[in-house]
Amino acid sequence: MQRYTTFALAKEGEKDNLSNRLKWLPDDLLKAEVVLWYAERCRTYENYQKILGEYGSFLTTENHRERMNAVSARLYQGKKGEMAADFTYPDRNGKLVSLSDFRGKVVLVDVWATWCGPCCAEIPHLEKLVERFKDNDKIQFISISVDTALKAWLNKLEKDKPAWAQFIFPKEEAARFMQAWGISGIPRFILIDRNGKIYAADAPRPSDEGLVEILEKAMNEE
Repeated sequence: MQRYTTFALAKEGEKDNLSNRLKWLPDDLLKAEVVLWYAERCRTYENYQKILGEYGSFLTTENHRERMNAVSARLYQGKKGEMAADFTYPDRNGKLVSLSDFRGKVVLVDVWATWCGPCCAEIPHLEKLVERFKDNDKIQFISISVDTALKAWLNKLEKDKPAWAQFIFPKEEAARFMQAWGISGIPRFILIDRNGKIYAADAPRPSDEGLVEILEKAMNEE
């Protein structure tokens, strides 16, 4: 496809860029391969984010998700003020959701697992936090499980019936996510501002009363 589009662009005298290459491909899956080819050659996270923002709609399969997550993990540095790593993960129904889908809201990400005692101990505190802000459309709470046993996660959700968004990483993706964020232990709470930038890569736990003040401050900042 690269050779074909290179030949087509040269023949028509068009500028060699991703947008022009895609015009010569009739199928979205073929376009996705070219988008991925460009993304996998990015040297900065900013360039990766730009490609994802403009052409991410072509990336619709599990294979696409895995390859883009690999690029994200390789390029991401995780510093305050930088764009948050835009991983994609499935919900309990298998629907793929990306962190960037929540852009425009402050996002508190809970990284946990059913086998983690301290993680489960934070759930009642997180429930109270969700209830406190349930009518506030400036904030989104999401929990991402790094469980390796899907059944255990589903059983826990069925038992607790959490009122906020729940996602899980496939086994190999969980390790990649934790490596990218520098997570060596859970629970881990990550706060992302409304522009998709890191506000706190290691935020206080919901059991810490200071977290409410931090959330309110983040929501009131432009």
